[in-house]
Amino acid sequence: MTLLSRDAERTQLDGALAACMRGDTGIVLVEGAVGCGKSALLRHCADAAQRHGAATVRAAYPDCATDLATAVGDVPERTPVVVCLDDIDQADAASLGRLTAWVRTTSHTTRAGGLLLVLTAADAPSRDAGLDTELLKHPAYTRIRVGLLDRPATAALVRQHTGAPVARAVADGLHRISGGNPLLLRALLSEPGHVPEPGGPFSRAVLSCLERCGSAAPRLARALAALGDSATPERVASVLRMTPTEAARTLTALRATGLALGERLRHAATAAAVLDGMDPTEREELHRRVARVLHASRAEAAVIADSLRACGGIDDSDKSGDSGSCGSFGSSGSSGSDWVVPVLREAAQQAMAVDEPERAAACLQLAHASCATDTDEPARDEIMLQLAALTWRLSPAAAEQHLEEPLAALRAGRLGAATAGHLARLLVAQGCIEEGAEALSRTTGTDALRELFALPPGGSHPTPPGGEHLSACAALWSHPGHQDDAKDAERFLDGAPAAQGTHEALAQAVRTLVHTDQPRRAAEWCRRLQEQAARHRAPGLRAMYGTLHAEALLRLGDLAGAEREASTAIGAVAGRGGHFRSAPVAVLVMALTDMGRYDEAARHLEPLVPERTLATVHALPLLRARGRYFLATHRAEAALGEFLDLGRLARRWDLDRPRQHPWRTDAAEALLRLGRHQEATALIAEQLALPDATGARLRGVALRLRAATETPRERTRLLTRAVAELRGSGDRLELARALADLGRGFQTLGEGTRAGSVVRRAWGLAADCGAAPLCEKILPGQDPGTPGSARGTVGVDRTGRLSGSERKVAALASAGYTNREIAAELFISTSTVEQHLTRIYRKLHISRRRDLPLDLEFDTCESAPLRS
Repeated sequence: MTLLSRDAERTQLDGALAACMRGDTGIVLVEGAVGCGKSALLRHCADAAQRHGAATVRAAYPDCATDLATAVGDVPERTPVVVCLDDIDQADAASLGRLTAWVRTTSHTTRAGGLLLVLTAADAPSRDAGLDTELLKHPAYTRIRVGLLDRPATAALVRQHTGAPVARAVADGLHRISGGNPLLLRALLSEPGHVPEPGGPFSRAVLSCLERCGSAAPRLARALAALGDSATPERVASVLRMTPTEAARTLTALRATGLALGERLRHAATAAAVLDGMDPTEREELHRRVARVLHASRAEAAVIADSLRACGGIDDSDKSGDSGSCGSFGSSGSSGSDWVVPVLREAAQQAMAVDEPERAAACLQLAHASCATDTDEPARDEIMLQLAALTWRLSPAAAEQHLEEPLAALRAGRLGAATAGHLARLLVAQGCIEEGAEALSRTTGTDALRELFALPPGGSHPTPPGGEHLSACAALWSHPGHQDDAKDAERFLDGAPAAQGTHEALAQAVRTLVHTDQPRRAAEWCRRLQEQAARHRAPGLRAMYGTLHAEALLRLGDLAGAEREASTAIGAVAGRGGHFRSAPVAVLVMALTDMGRYDEAARHLEPLVPERTLATVHALPLLRARGRYFLATHRAEAALGEFLDLGRLARRWDLDRPRQHPWRTDAAEALLRLGRHQEATALIAEQLALPDATGARLRGVALRLRAATETPRERTRLLTRAVAELRGSGDRLELARALADLGRGFQTLGEGTRAGSVVRRAWGLAADCGAAPLCEKILPGQDPGTPGSARGTVGVDRTGRLSGSERKVAALASAGYTNREIAAELFISTSTVEQHLTRIYRKLHISRRRDLPLDLEFDTCESAPLRS
């Protein structure tokens, strides 16, 4: 075999062999760390001796039955003899004694043929000193040191192993892991992809090296592995209960093997191999000792927490906490476990500061488990609240479970006012309005109540009236406001960072944009927030922002996009969504229903019937989705029941706000299907009279439904107004419905040409949304094709060329208004309308009225005056 980077050592051996062949007596000790190639040099010498005609005597190491004098004496006097003894450091005491005596005699013995004794020994602090002394006394003693391979030699060995050139980066990486130890390097090269696997060749080679480095080496390596980057000579000595000098001597041996670098194990794979090779019980005990030593030596909380997590914590029953376990640091109070919970809580805060939620949650869970049940109830409750706030971003279901214990403590009268305020905030954030109000009732008159309303989505929370805790929690969930809500929300989104304490408020700000007819802006913000949540490995947050994104797209009439985002949100919290899962499911069901995929919608509705689901705010969109599904599948009575249930819950929780839950118009639509027009009219009027019933979408839907109860002429007038309102709302699907009804109204009035234009536009817009059932209702038998392919849509880049006046004219013209009606609505002359239309056709590169864009800047008509 080829001995890489061993030219000097080979030359020394060849010289000693040549002297032996001339009749000289010599001794060569090949010394070095375990795995560095000593045995390979010994084999090289034995093979060379045989080629030169010398007799060889070989042994793995000299055992008690070996009589070297007899073995050599059996060789003819004039024949050179080469004795090769490997791993003499592994020999027992009796064998070493016999070897030492034989070496002593060779100093006074000559042979005509020559004698060469070649020994190998690994560096070991406890190696027999008597043999070393005898070797040094011998007049022809040569000592050869074998060290680790350097980077070029490592690359050469890799090339020899693979049979092909290797990239420098690859060779450097292998050298970094193996330290240049040939044994470890060859083991590493035999791993799949040269990546160490648990229990693989590299791990086995590491353990083998440690066993051959002496009895102290494995213990030291385990301490280094458990301490990690926190290892110091003092800490290692304390963990092992040995002196720093003893630890330093053993560490030197580990460095020589390439297993250690400085005061630490060289690589994480080495540390993993060392710890994996331990008995689990012994490994836990080691981590307990390490945790105590780290605490006694004032290590960082995060570092101590890693050891506590590895051992499952420490309690007062542990006997490993005597002062001896802390060595030179003394006990420093570490014999008890009262320090464990504070350290873990501090470590959780540090983990959150560097955006490591999983690590923070693990620390808090262990802190909770480490609290004594009878004496640490307040701490246990606070920790559970911290866990709930933290784990929502990871698992909404787990967050719900974490609130069960403090809620039980609240009902048992064991929860303080401040903690109750924190609990109220978290319950409301999870949609539990009534339970939040129950907790909030314990905070009146305390600072906790003021803190509860400290972070709005843009502006300030209303101060809740005294005693009206349910209203206060409803306000905390919905953030009702004034006409500037959307502007306030945008300002908040622009200025607030996405951090642990702001996600709830950010979500409410986005929800405000959705409910104030700004779905496009809401969708844009959701994309940004989703990207941040994805970078931070927060599936709960991804699902929350994804649900809002889906809702915004649904409001835009992008049914395929809403389905995609809702499905992704559901997948992000698969198996851990809890009650929150109802929210993305509701949007998904609405999208599937509007696309006519009723079987799929039904499959998502079936598992969501537990009573507990109806105890959270997330039940409200779910009830609406169920109602819309029943309405689409011709079960108007069942749909009406769902909408009325939604209304009862919304009133009960003081969340009866049409912008968020327009249950009255939904119920009115069901009543119209049932022929109960008077009741429908009353519900529509009731909704329009509510202070919160603002916004173009709400008005447009209400006008469309009210039109169904009017005479044909009045119906057309109301539908024309509904179209104008809905153009300003951003909701293309509702606009398509209103246009379809308007087209049928024109047909009823005998205005066939006008009706045809509006109907075609309604069908095109419905097709663009992907609403197959609506397309079939508008023009039966006509294939809607691919969403987005409908005729009559013009890109924003082209409509942007129109002036404000031209856009108003274009919007009214595309809604079916005649030139005379447009002139009357905008208070301009008919000839001015004609001039505007001429310029509009030229700018949009169209030649007729029917090709005007359907979704021309949805806010176009909002400012146009409309006659009642």
